[in-house]
Amino acid sequence: MSNSLNTDLRARAELLAYLVVSQLLARQMSGKWLSVEHLADSTMLWLKANDVSVEGMQRVLLGAQALDVAEGLEDSRQFDVTPESVRTLFCENLHLDFRSPVAREIYQRCLIHLVDSGDF
Repeated sequence: MSNSLNTDLRARAELLAYLVVSQLLARQMSGKWLSVEHLADSTMLWLKANDVSVEGMQRVLLGAQALDVAEGLEDSRQFDVTPESVRTLFCENLHLDFRSPVAREIYQRCLIHLVDSGDF
């Protein structure tokens, strides 16, 4: 049975961080942000890998927030987005590698973003 994501701030922040990293990786590889279809695929991949369910509107909102956060990180002078830094953010099983300081920083920014937006 899958777990509901509706009340778990940490899980929403982890999904948001995963989507932000996916956006940054797409931008590094293609020069473009993820399409809506690829963003939906990335969301479903994470949900399935983590055995979590989430209501459709919340998935859409997190996807939109992911692009906002990714654009902010790309524009930030404090955050150097390079192909090497983005590629090291995933483990072999497509989970974020929280041993990476960059992954932890992205997660922290996503958590703050959700709290600041009142999404907790």
